[in-house]
Amino acid sequence: MLSTSKPSVLVAEDHPVNQKIASLLLTSLGVETRMAEDGGSAVELYQKERPDLILMDIMMPGMDGFQASRQIRALEFGKKMHTPIIACTALDVDKIKEMAISCGMDDYLGKPYTRDMLIAMIEGWLNFQLKPLPNQSEESFIASVSSKHAIDRTHLAMLYGLEQLDDILSLFLTVTEALLAQLDSAVQAQDISEVRRIAHEIKSGSAAVDAKELAQLCLKLEEIGDDWPEVVKTYPALALAFAKVREFLEKKQEEGPAGVGLPTRMATDRTPALDDVVEP
Repeated sequence: MLSTSKPSVLVAEDHPVNQKIASLLLTSLGVETRMAEDGGSAVELYQKERPDLILMDIMMPGMDGFQASRQIRALEFGKKMHTPIIACTALDVDKIKEMAISCGMDDYLGKPYTRDMLIAMIEGWLNFQLKPLPNQSEESFIASVSSKHAIDRTHLAMLYGLEQLDDILSLFLTVTEALLAQLDSAVQAQDISEVRRIAHEIKSGSAAVDAKELAQLCLKLEEIGDDWPEVVKTYPALALAFAKVREFLEKKQEEGPAGVGLPTRMATDRTPALDDVVEP
């Protein structure tokens, strides 16, 4: 028989959009949630809070998810304790499976994840009977929206519900604009390692809000190696893809649910022309 006690979940996640989504989904499931921005903070919160389950991002600044999991397992050694640690990443599971097992992780949750995926994971590992709060009705919204847009709001409504979608998309725009400014500086400096790092950050948030074209271009930059001419070709396309996302959301601003109260456009907001990018 499943327990009906309220479970506690520690989320280790560095991207603000993914933090927001995880918090909203877990709260809607009646789960007590604690948030850590990196692996070091996750280990500290684990020692302080003793959560029932940990959702562990893999790629985080400073201490990554693998290192944090090793430290937590070392702390549990000899104490007859084992807190389930779930690897959360958009990476291919086959690429991380061996490393995840070796550092003591128990399972894998692909990003972006849904409420149903979280329910299955939490109930499966903790033997809890969750009592999800009902989502606001989405039928009329879904029926009226086409999925052939820069962001698929139909899919997002099904993933996260309508109640907080404005906040999620507004946060995504703010965070991504700041990251694009950093990416612009990295491209001008021809810093390929920084280009790849920032592209990964943008990809994480883009995947979470279903901005497929933007996420795919970020993946291309992330895996580009040392091919600078390909960076020169891909970066303007990425900036243009984000401009399309923003334009789409601006047009939807006055359309009711998920219209998005947009943040003020940054002074650095621009779409680079090909001749803006430094040639090697």
